[in-house]
Amino acid sequence: SSFFNLEFYRLIQVEISFQLKGIALQTIHARELPDCYAFQNTITFNNRAHSGKIKIYFDSDTDIQECKDWLIFNSVLQKNTQYILVFDGFVILSCLASLILCSRSIILAWRLQKRFVNFFLEKYKRRVCYADRLEFLNGWYVLVIISDVMTIIGSILKMEIKAKNLTSYDICSILLGTSTLFVWVGVIRYLGYFQTYNVLILTMQASLPKVLRFCCCAGMIYLGYTFCGWIVLGPYHEK
Repeated sequence: SSFFNLEFYRLIQVEISFQLKGIALQTIHARELPDCYAFQNTITFNNRAHSGKIKIYFDSDTDIQECKDWLIFNSVLQKNTQYILVFDGFVILSCLASLILCSRSIILAWRLQKRFVNFFLEKYKRRVCYADRLEFLNGWYVLVIISDVMTIIGSILKMEIKAKNLTSYDICSILLGTSTLFVWVGVIRYLGYFQTYNVLILTMQASLPKVLRFCCCAGMIYLGYTFCGWIVLGPYHEK
């Protein structure tokens, strides 16, 4: 009781640390061994500003631990997990093959671009401008390479999480989610083989620079509106 008998104006900072243990029982329904977690939590009450309102911060770290003294009958010994790991391995090999082929295409295109520049310089005594050089670089291949790299890294993290060696859920989800977005964007290039869709794709490519310039100009107005709301309403709401 003497601990909480404090004068408010003398209080600067208080940290409360505690540990919790949890068990993911829902995996038992899939006839798998459950996951045991250890949560190291820290709650910080910060009154250094002496503004009349104590700021509260919460920090939590998670560790996967091996469950002990568990007896689960009729389990399949993580057979479903093994199937998922095999599928992830197949995805990694497919993306690796795609990464190698696209990188090879970009390297060959770069060599052809150098031959083209030298040919123009020797025969016509003219230098090729930077815009014409970029015509040899296929942006779709660059998009596929970025997507493959993110998919490979995300799949490796997913396998480690499934094997209970890591808990980096956020990084794994960001990599796999962004790579999925890039994959579906890359599907657009196949629509260019159809005459009707190709007109739309060419229109999008031609209008993209102007649309980006418009977004930059309109973004200034939105940023001004955001900062105005932050400054005016910020002192009255912590969000």
